[in-house]
Amino acid sequence: MAASKSNLRSSCSFPNLLLSCLNFTLFILSVTSLVPIILLRMPPTSMGMAFLMISGISILSSFVGFYSQLTHLCFITHVSLLLASLIGQLLGILALFTKERSTISMLKSPRDPKEAKLLVRLECGVLMAMLMMQMVVLVLSCVVQSCWVREYEGLEAEREAMTKKRSRRIAKVQEESIENAAKIAEVKAKDLDEKMKNKKMEAKSSQTRKMEELSVKHPTPFIPKLEPSGEPDLQFDRLQTSDQDLVLEKKFEFGRFIAREAILDEELWTAAWLRAESHWEDRANDRFADSYKRKFADQEFNAIKRRRKGEYGQKCSCIITVRKESKNMKYTVVKSVVGTLDLSIRYLLDGETFPGEREKAPPFCSINRTQSNRYGYISNLCVSKAARCQGIASSMMHFAIRLALLEGAEQVYVHVHRKNKPAQELYRKMGFEMVEKATSQLEEEQTYLLRFKT
Repeated sequence: MAASKSNLRSSCSFPNLLLSCLNFTLFILSVTSLVPIILLRMPPTSMGMAFLMISGISILSSFVGFYSQLTHLCFITHVSLLLASLIGQLLGILALFTKERSTISMLKSPRDPKEAKLLVRLECGVLMAMLMMQMVVLVLSCVVQSCWVREYEGLEAEREAMTKKRSRRIAKVQEESIENAAKIAEVKAKDLDEKMKNKKMEAKSSQTRKMEELSVKHPTPFIPKLEPSGEPDLQFDRLQTSDQDLVLEKKFEFGRFIAREAILDEELWTAAWLRAESHWEDRANDRFADSYKRKFADQEFNAIKRRRKGEYGQKCSCIITVRKESKNMKYTVVKSVVGTLDLSIRYLLDGETFPGEREKAPPFCSINRTQSNRYGYISNLCVSKAARCQGIASSMMHFAIRLALLEGAEQVYVHVHRKNKPAQELYRKMGFEMVEKATSQLEEEQTYLLRFKT
């Protein structure tokens, strides 16, 4: 954009400097042309007033000439005043040359005739100088203005070319985005087709299995295994196991629900899916939310299975809340599970009074596995959106606290986000108190550590 700075518009350029000098000279000559008329007679006659008007127009044109470079309106005004002044000066020169005596008589000067004739000729000479000066100023102003117009048109053409180039780039980017969107849609369509094929295969396998079960005269009751070996073959259309088939001593019934420990892999996967939905609840409009939730659920499902195996000497249980079965209604596992949380039985490190107090513990720090250092830790509490406001969360918390006390824990801890006011209110009503000594890690994570004492 170096061409945008015009040399002609610079205050130190030669054309501008020449125009300023000519306008200043014209201003001096215009003021000088007033003197002979004033000396001839005051107050002047109508003829003298005409000459004074010509000089006044010339003064005004020279004054406007200093600002003619600013806008197009100033240039038009300057040219109009120059033309008017030229016409007046030409008529005045013709009158003084052709009819000198009549002009002197019309001026009615009280001075000596020789002095009056000398002043009239002086006025005529000044008018001729002004005429030539204004013609030069008019021509030079038009030339400079035409140069400015050409330069402006060149800048406009360059700006238009840049705009077209930018529009072409934008169009190219839009085309690329449309192509990427089409590719993504194609990949999603393929994934959907594969899912539909898998569902059809699962439906066929379930129908075959049902037919085999019906062909047996005396079917044996189903007893689920607590620790399935290998990778499970998840059956999402599987009916929830009835309470009569389950032999569980630790469960908590409330209303139309039962809180107990998850035992089926389908129940563990449904609990992981509830946590994925809770994690992505605020970003439901994200175009990739479903794929992110599926990935999160798969990772959480594997993490739950690892924690239940007792890594690092910790005992972890996945607590779920299921719907009670009725005589006329049976639910699948996916639709039966409405809430979940994790309960871990842990031990404090040597020198700790609450979990996480020693932020920079040695890598081989010993764990004091005494009764007083045993505590319960609750995490991943979430309830299905369709089953909220029914006391499920508080009932699962009571059940988890009771299990922790049965395991010998005297304290139960839970972390809560500082902006999660409903959860904080729930924990406060249940008797949890805030641990005042917050660590820097809690401040970075924007969470509170709450404690329940027996």
